[in-house]
Amino acid sequence: MNYPIFSAIVNQMEARLARRAINIDQFRVWNEDKINATGLEIGVDLTNRSNHVNRLVINLDWDKFREACLAKQLPGMEKHPLLKDNAYHRDSVSPYIDVETIWYLDEQSLYEKLKSTIGNRRMEAARDWMEYINAELKRVFTEESLITRWHVEIEGDINGRYVTDMSLISYSQFNLDSFESLNDIHAHLEKNIQLLLQRTDVIIKIAMRTLEKAA
Repeated sequence: MNYPIFSAIVNQMEARLARRAINIDQFRVWNEDKINATGLEIGVDLTNRSNHVNRLVINLDWDKFREACLAKQLPGMEKHPLLKDNAYHRDSVSPYIDVETIWYLDEQSLYEKLKSTIGNRRMEAARDWMEYINAELKRVFTEESLITRWHVEIEGDINGRYVTDMSLISYSQFNLDSFESLNDIHAHLEKNIQLLLQRTDVIIKIAMRTLEKAA
């Protein structure tokens, strides 16, 4: 195994998430040797908590260069397998985890509120909903550098075009540069995952109160 540190992080995260009152329906580790990368995908079913946001997915991306960098930083890692290979000794690399967070909105909950679905009404309502959510995000998260974008897919039927797969995506990083033990890293990551779950609660509330305006 070329990622013993990341594997320890994954195992600890799985154990800690299992103790939370959330419905995790996906916990998948992937490896791509061609690009020296690995990662973890966590899926959370939100249908029992919201009528407007169906699902949360958290993607954590890692690679061998950051694994080696963190191994050099932590005590007791002298026998880490990657430290034997000079190819992974890049001084310019920092040990941070790339984080992609995706919230899947239920566009059908919006369309069910519309008095008419003829023509572009569904497209207009979906656009308005996203704009209202964006405005609320800026107002609520004023102290945070929240980088977001929308992913939508568009289909059509006899009544016109409409949006499907309406997803709000956020990008961030978990920086592990200042820690000197795995226990400190575990605690730091648990805190950050908790912040993502708290942010999800806020987004659920924003989606609920802006849907009526968009419809």
